Amino acid sequence: MISESKYELIIGDVLETLPWKARERLFDLIIADPPFGIAFNKSSHEYGADDYDLYEDKFTPESYFQFSKAWIESCHEALTENGSLYIISGWTNLQFILNAIDESKFHVLNHAIWYFSWGVYTKRRFVTSHYHILLLVKNKKNYQFYKQKHYDEDVFFWPEYNRGNDPHRIKGHPCQLPIVLLEKLVLTSSSPGDLVGDVFSGSGGTILAARQTGRDVVGFEIREEYKEIIQQKARFGKLVTPSKKQSTLERFLQE
Repeated sequence: MISESKYELIIGDVLETLPWKARERLFDLIIADPPFGIAFNKSSHEYGADDYDLYEDKFTPESYFQFSKAWIESCHEALTENGSLYIISGWTNLQFILNAIDESKFHVLNHAIWYFSWGVYTKRRFVTSHYHILLLVKNKKNYQFYKQKHYDEDVFFWPEYNRGNDPHRIKGHPCQLPIVLLEKLVLTSSSPGDLVGDVFSGSGGTILAARQTGRDVVGFEIREEYKEIIQQKARFGKLVTPSKKQSTLERFLQE
């Protein structure tokens, strides 16, 4: 059994707080789910505004590119020499993230796809039902990578697991990734006792995934109003007992 991990949440601009925290201890893995760079409003949001605190993160193309360059560079400096960075992104501003990566010191190891069996209905275009997951490493000859199955493909899909039956989803934050996905990333690119960074923490899913897999974790979130949501979802102040043998999906299906 893996021992209980240490966890922490820092409220503030990640461009300022991540370098400060990295002076104490470098991160072995960072997972980033950056702002989409689009404006949310009640009419376009499938959940409505009453139970979810919507936000506006509208960028110009140039500002999104410069923003991406800045936080990706901060992540590079905050990682150990064999550290890795996952970037999870929709397609809307993916080009600017890829361009920012090209100007960074990272090496792209994989460009994976998470396919999900749901999406917002659209009349005159295909329904968007995937996210892009970029795996970047500092040293292409020295990094952690532990396949979760013998033939681990770069398209992820859990047919029994989607937004509608996500047991960890809570009210408050409009964009929440399933813990089964985040656990897969943590287990693939880190070891028990490693330090994981959850930049753009949002609802705190990566913090929970790290705790459930026995990693230390620090979350970074700029919006003070999401603090209580993160603490609730990531079970701050409560014992989380990690297990090597059972994933979130397996535990969920047995309940």
